[in-house]
Amino acid sequence: MRCMHEDCRQWFPCPIFIGNDVSFDISKIENNATDCPYCGRETGCNKENFRVLFEDGGFTGNKA
Repeated sequence: MRCMHEDCRQWFPCPIFIGNDVSFDISKIENNATDCPYCGRETGCNKENFRVLFEDGGFTGNKA
C-alpha cells in the first residue's frame, strides 16, 4: 500500500491479509487506517491505495 500523505507517498506492506484475487475482488477494504512506517502518521488502508500482484495479473488503486 502507499502512504496517502503527499509529502511521503512511500510504499509499504499492508497489514491486511488478502488470500487471493477472488477474495480481494469481493472484499470491501475501506475505512481502515494504519500508521505509515516512514512518516509515522496515520494513513488510509483502502483499495484505492493498494498495489497487488497475483499470479494471473495485478491491481493498482486509483490513488496508487
